[in-house]
Amino acid sequence: MSGALAIAAVTAALKDLINDGLLDHDLSTVGNFLVTSQPPDRITTGTTEANQLNLFLYQITPNLGWRNVDLPARDQSGTRLRNPPLALDLHFLLSAYGSEDLNAEVLLGFAMQVLHENPVLAREQLRIALGPPPPLDGNLLPGPFGSLSAVDLADQVELIKITPEFLSAEELSKLWTAMQARYRPSMSYLATVVLIRKEGGAQVAPPVLQRGAGDKGPTAAGLPPALALVRNLVSPLLPAARQGDDLALVGNRLQRTGTLSAVFECGRLAIRNSLPVSPGAIGDELTVHLPTPDEVPTAMADWGAGIYSVALRIETPDAPAWTTNGVPLALAPRITFAPDAVVADTPFDLTVTCTPRIRTQQEPGVRLIVGTAELLPESIATPGDPADPTTIVFAVPGLAAGTHIVRLRVDGIDSLPVKLDGTPPTFGFDPDQMVTAE
Repeated sequence: MSGALAIAAVTAALKDLINDGLLDHDLSTVGNFLVTSQPPDRITTGTTEANQLNLFLYQITPNLGWRNVDLPARDQSGTRLRNPPLALDLHFLLSAYGSEDLNAEVLLGFAMQVLHENPVLAREQLRIALGPPPPLDGNLLPGPFGSLSAVDLADQVELIKITPEFLSAEELSKLWTAMQARYRPSMSYLATVVLIRKEGGAQVAPPVLQRGAGDKGPTAAGLPPALALVRNLVSPLLPAARQGDDLALVGNRLQRTGTLSAVFECGRLAIRNSLPVSPGAIGDELTVHLPTPDEVPTAMADWGAGIYSVALRIETPDAPAWTTNGVPLALAPRITFAPDAVVADTPFDLTVTCTPRIRTQQEPGVRLIVGTAELLPESIATPGDPADPTTIVFAVPGLAAGTHIVRLRVDGIDSLPVKLDGTPPTFGFDPDQMVTAE
């Protein structure tokens, strides 16, 4: 999610996109021009009017698709439970000014062409537009917001799409009258969706161990002729997999001749790994093993906690290779930590070791959950040796006497503090994932 600078960041990115797009064309017949983001009533018009394109944010509306995407933020006592996103649609008015006849129309036409050819603000484009400029003569210049950074806009879950809005003459008349400015050729655009969310400060509930009486969950009927799901063979109730787990690929007509492999892709981390598959215990099921660093030395750096798309790739000698549809899989981190026993009501530092390694782009979203408290890291150290795990230090306030569950959250995915015990096996909290305060 992006922060409070997201609205200004979208305006800056659109302004940068239009300016760069116009510089790519030969506008020598128009002469010098400016791209600004000022209120129209502040722009000089008349005999001293300059060649100028102005992008003005004239309205903000809620995004209906994301408006109720999360549960209520607070409980009946007013305690904050979660941080739902503030989902916004931004409405911009692009106006053109000209010092000579037709200059305004020329500038507006080229700007509309640029926005038509770039209907989405790409993540890399946002990082370039919102990040700090390259060093100049050894001095690092500040970004467009000074010492504040809005580059997290590039990592929000949805890309920002730009679509034209064709306002009627009446709507334009009312708009320009409200702005108390002289009318100029204009076009309206919608930028959607901007997600603003506060980090931290929420209470996090423990994991659910059972779903309803007798732990009976829903059952699916009728599998399509494709990959339907990937589940953890430890238990289908686990919300994520970990390195070292065996997975079942479930679908229809998956048993084929030829070479079969499971392809794991994580777009955010630019990861693509292929693993061999084996026949499953029943029907068309196939199994695949997620290697640990002890089994495959490069597994520490080749994988990362996050959301993966899993597909089955089939290669036969007499036909082109093909890949099934992808299904999602969450890969959770494995952690160890020290100390596991502390003095009650006394602050302490908790050192957490995370496998697989944490990537640089994941560091802003790393959180530790001790009991129900969510904590920010004091330091994150990822060694240069790709075979070494990441070490994170958290400053933990005093804990009440008792045992407290410890979870590490990376990219929104929590480590699994549970294990199966007994006959028949049932879920319980893992003592190795708890810290005891006495």
